[in-house]
Amino acid sequence: MGKAPFFLEIGSEEIPAGYIDPALEAMKEQIVKFMDDYRIAHGTPVIAGTPRRLTLFIPDVALQQESISQEIIGPPYQVAFNPDGTPTKAAEGFAKSQNVRVEDLQIKETPKGKYLYVIRQEEGLPTKNLLAEKLPDFIAHIPFPKSMRWGSETVTFARPIRWIVALIGDELIPFRYGDIESGSFTYGHRFMKPDPIPVKADYDLYREELRKAFVIVDRDERQELIRSGVKELASKVGGQIIEDEDLLAEVTHLVEYPYPLIGRFEDKYLELPPEVPITVMKEHQRYFAVVDQSGKLMPYFITVANTIARNPEIVVQGNERVIRARLEDARFYYEEDQKVPLAQRVEHLKTVVFHSKLGTSWEKVERFTEIAKFIAESLGLTTSEKEKLLRAALFCKADLVTGMVGEFPELQGVMGRDYALKQGEDPEVAQAIYEHYLPTKAGGAIPQGIIGAILSIADKLDTIVGCFSVGMIPTGTADPFALRRQTLGIIRILMEKDLPVSLMSLVRTSIPLLKKWATEPEQDVFSGVMNFFKGRLEHLLTSMPESPYVSSAVKAGLAVKLDIIPDDVKRIEALSRFVQKPDFESLAVAFKRVVNIIKDELSEKVEVNPELFQEPQEKALWEAFKSARDRVRALTGKGEYSEALETLAELKPTIDAFFDSVLVMAKDENVRRNRLALLLSIKELFEEIADFRML
Repeated sequence: MGKAPFFLEIGSEEIPAGYIDPALEAMKEQIVKFMDDYRIAHGTPVIAGTPRRLTLFIPDVALQQESISQEIIGPPYQVAFNPDGTPTKAAEGFAKSQNVRVEDLQIKETPKGKYLYVIRQEEGLPTKNLLAEKLPDFIAHIPFPKSMRWGSETVTFARPIRWIVALIGDELIPFRYGDIESGSFTYGHRFMKPDPIPVKADYDLYREELRKAFVIVDRDERQELIRSGVKELASKVGGQIIEDEDLLAEVTHLVEYPYPLIGRFEDKYLELPPEVPITVMKEHQRYFAVVDQSGKLMPYFITVANTIARNPEIVVQGNERVIRARLEDARFYYEEDQKVPLAQRVEHLKTVVFHSKLGTSWEKVERFTEIAKFIAESLGLTTSEKEKLLRAALFCKADLVTGMVGEFPELQGVMGRDYALKQGEDPEVAQAIYEHYLPTKAGGAIPQGIIGAILSIADKLDTIVGCFSVGMIPTGTADPFALRRQTLGIIRILMEKDLPVSLMSLVRTSIPLLKKWATEPEQDVFSGVMNFFKGRLEHLLTSMPESPYVSSAVKAGLAVKLDIIPDDVKRIEALSRFVQKPDFESLAVAFKRVVNIIKDELSEKVEVNPELFQEPQEKALWEAFKSARDRVRALTGKGEYSEALETLAELKPTIDAFFDSVLVMAKDENVRRNRLALLLSIKELFEEIADFRML
């Protein structure tokens, strides 16, 4: 069976930058699934893309799908034929369904008796024919956040498609998608070399031909060109760029041929908080900011054009005019905002709706202030710290009604901190106003100060519990209030700052505060929120690079308890180490023997009565259990879970001796129930650490 390279390029109008990488990854997954489902041998796919093209290449693809021989079992022989050997309707129906004659049916001896069967030969079809038939549907199922139609077409894509290249070896794969017929020509840069370029199913040649036409099709190559280009320009003015991988990734998919240019803005804009010009440059213009060697912002920006400018100075001047206007707007808002003190802005929060189902922003502030007070009491904050906490809670949302944050929402918290400092607030209060929004993204920085940490937890928890209280629960595809991110934020703050706060108590404190708005039963809200936290913590611990946590240990640990998160993580970490020890398996078997024999046997809690013991082995187990229980609880109380697990392991020989010598299900009901109660006590002691059945 011969092989040949497969090549697909979809050319379109400019696709939004954020759509490209997910679409390429989906194309890669979908083509592998297609090849595997249709029994087409293939190599590893290569993906590439720019704003105007999505490209998929597989170096070696079988030219024909694999043929198969399939045995299809039919009805039993006794059902298919009468005693005189004439076929019944069952035999005739099976033959008809398989498109064969009754005489062609074969008989097979099985452990269940004789059955009819047929051998179906399915010859492999040419790969080219299969691709021609299936590629339109393949293109239709490339996922985008939003798709569009164009002209009078009913098909959709991220942006209107202008050409399609589809080849297997030297042959064209003919098909049509909308008004576009597949061909063998691609196109160069829209402005610098838009002429058609013949394509062969050779990825290296394709890259080189496009490079000559001012298109760098390989994403990584384009990104490194941008990275090195902007760094070089920054160094020429004695500076360096602010490292920003998100911005770099976005700019990479805004251009086909990167051409970095450096511009300047007036020094007067450096009087603004540095986050303001940086945000304006990044969020509105996709510019890279430049700082000096000490990290101080410089009056320069670097833009990445999509064409080689004939007159770079004119292009730079145009960008300078745009950024000047943006910065001037920011300066205006900054000066106007300072005319109104934060205390006055707090009043405005009473007219701002946080969510139609959860009241105003002021009502939210009132709710999470109560949660913050509870946390402060739990952690034993000083009177001074509590006063600062309440002050920060009062002002932390005030900047939402400023002109600056209204124009640049990314600056929430940043402006609150700046305005608080300018009106003479305590620096800790000002910093907490900023930090209560942290972390703002997965893996982002968490609050450093205790006041900011408490406010962050309280604010996020109010949003999470609030959404669950009114039935706005995230689904697999939708999480409009970023509850997953906020939950992970709380978990990380509690873990990384080692805060011994009861999550269960926190949630129970939050629920009544939402009574005015709640539509769901309180117990449902509590269990829903706790399970949501459990899922996020499990995901966090098992998805870490080189995670020290064993997946089954995480599940087993969280199955029995989730409350004080730093302590729970220590317990899971010790369990992860313990399950990898050689003698762990025998202990798990002993525990499962305990669990299996008491299953459904005790309908109510029974106290162990030592006077009912009849065998020395049950007396020995009782004494060993009591000793172990006291030591385990003392050790877990100090967070010494490894030692507690070792103590549990010491019970194994006594448990084994008990099962070897004692009949648990004794005829005497009192003796039987007493022995079951003993085993139940052991089970409950084990489950203070984990559900060992899950290991």
